[in-house]
Amino acid sequence: MKKQKSPLLNSGKKFFRSGRYIDYSFTVPALAFIAIFMIYPIWYNIVMSFKEINISNLTDASQQKFIGFANFSAIFADKYFWNSFQNTFVFVLFSLVFQFSVGFLFALYFNKQFRGAKWMRAIILIAWMNPGIITGAIFKWLLAGDIGIFNYLLMQIGIISEPINFLASTQTSLASVILGNVWIGIPFNMVILLSGIQGIGNELYESAVIDGAGSVKKFFYITVPMLKPTIMVLLLLGFIYTFKVFDIIYAMTSGGPANSSQILPYYSYEQSFKMFKFGEGAAASCISFVLIALLAVVYIHFSNKEEMEA
Repeated sequence: MKKQKSPLLNSGKKFFRSGRYIDYSFTVPALAFIAIFMIYPIWYNIVMSFKEINISNLTDASQQKFIGFANFSAIFADKYFWNSFQNTFVFVLFSLVFQFSVGFLFALYFNKQFRGAKWMRAIILIAWMNPGIITGAIFKWLLAGDIGIFNYLLMQIGIISEPINFLASTQTSLASVILGNVWIGIPFNMVILLSGIQGIGNELYESAVIDGAGSVKKFFYITVPMLKPTIMVLLLLGFIYTFKVFDIIYAMTSGGPANSSQILPYYSYEQSFKMFKFGEGAAASCISFVLIALLAVVYIHFSNKEEMEA
């Protein structure tokens, strides 16, 4: 009587004979990288948010007590958390509005053919290519109260009579870091919108000209509707990028003065690495992660919708 071979064994032999294991093996490094540097840190941060972790028991897991939602309750009771929460949405809102608006204007301008357009686009892109920490250091110097060029220009024009320390005032610190972040975001918005504008067929504009439409009508009835999917994805992506900004804040104001420019990522950093309340810092990071994850889901939805429409 012949022994019947296992279906699982047969499928395994077919898999190795076909050579498909070679194709799958190329994904192993990428999967390992994602598991080690992305999934594990996120998982460990979630675990930390439910434990009491401080400088004395950071390296001893046996001394880290499980305390449930106590860390979340602690940060929800902290007025500085709600201050940073409010600052985050002010920071994100104004950054998006200005970098999108100015980026759109640049995209419309560079859509025209003129001498030196490529070089000018390349120069503008430098602001986006620079690390945020460098841009922050530059704006810290530009907005300095004693040697800052902004104060010098405003005094020369006659708008102010004495220097203003923009970064040391609770009234202007948040606006200052918004300015630095807008500077970084403008080139990104310009490039995305410019590629979208150049993808619109000229025949639509030619037909509109024949019908007597001017520049304003062409913009509102052709350009904006055709760019609607791109605009939605760009704004969602910009929200995600801006929500997690840390380097600009760190370089320009360190969240000060009096926490006036502190946003959620910097609040989490301070709780963990200045106050050594690692559990509360992890809890604040989890809240940021959930908000960004929800936005990422929306972004994926709109991306898929745009691809289907294309």
